[in-house]
Amino acid sequence: MLGISLEINFTVDWEVKFKTWNGRFLNRLVSEVLESAGVRVSHNDAKPFTISPILDRGRVAGRLVPGEPYWFRVSLMCNAIDCSTTASAFIRDTYTLSSGEVVRILKVRAREFNLNVDASSSSNRSIIKWRVRYYPTVFPFAHHYIVRPSSTRFLASTAKTLAQLLMNTEIVLNGGNNMYNAIISNIDFKNIVKDLAFNTELTNYRVKRLRIDLGNGRVMPAFSGVAEYITQTTNPGLLNVLLDVAEFFGVGKNKALGFGFVRITHRTVKSKP
Repeated sequence: MLGISLEINFTVDWEVKFKTWNGRFLNRLVSEVLESAGVRVSHNDAKPFTISPILDRGRVAGRLVPGEPYWFRVSLMCNAIDCSTTASAFIRDTYTLSSGEVVRILKVRAREFNLNVDASSSSNRSIIKWRVRYYPTVFPFAHHYIVRPSSTRFLASTAKTLAQLLMNTEIVLNGGNNMYNAIISNIDFKNIVKDLAFNTELTNYRVKRLRIDLGNGRVMPAFSGVAEYITQTTNPGLLNVLLDVAEFFGVGKNKALGFGFVRITHRTVKSKP
């Protein structure tokens, strides 16, 4: 198991108004739950989790109203923390934040992320059409913020997450008639994504540019909306893995603050001779 996600449905007893991006509230909640389980979450280090924003019937919540249902998702990276014990810390009746807010849990649904790597590859060319629903997202590149659904940034971000998930883990490679065990110590994610990025095009998109208040005078440019892509590849399995990683862990910058949550709403694979 490389990761585990917990989709948490909840409500509140008292109204909570978000003066800034609700991912900051959720980041504090998740960090405090992890620290209660013995996982130290450093402000400056890479986080061992990603989160969605708090959602209200599919929309990003601007406030929490008593008695109304909301949900969020937290995804844990199992090579960074002990998922088997840490996940249980999220299964409780209520969370009480250090700032006093009380979150009352209605339901928790867990899902594992596993990866089967096939060392054999088909030489058949495939055309893959895929569609992404973006919640507020921003892609970093060369000290700039990319606020459009770039296929290259999407694939590069997802390949980097895949490399992080596989670091220092043992995987089973299926090499035709033989099975091999391998410990992953280093992955050049640029080589993973280079061919796919060159052979992927953004064919249609409808997005809205955003400026999200992070508090203390900080504003994050971002975008949300829907984008459609087409990829030509002889390795459709790799693209499918990257799409699964994106949907499970998000894409882009500040995923531990609730940015980059996506849904893959469509994918079709058509083989070519």
